[in-house]
Amino acid sequence: MNGLNYLLDTNIIIGLLKGNDTVIPVLKGISLTVCGFSAITRMEWLSYPSLTADEA
Repeated sequence: MNGLNYLLDTNIIIGLLKGNDTVIPVLKGISLTVCGFSAITRMEWLSYPSLTADEA
């Protein structure tokens, strides 16, 4: 195993970075060091129209 326990999708990552009040409680208590994301999620994230240079 690779040590990851959670696979985050694009909506959760965007919500997390934007400080969405619905997403924060879902991830409360989960260390981001045990979370990963797929190559598809990465492609979706990089095509997000409001992506800033710092987020990319």
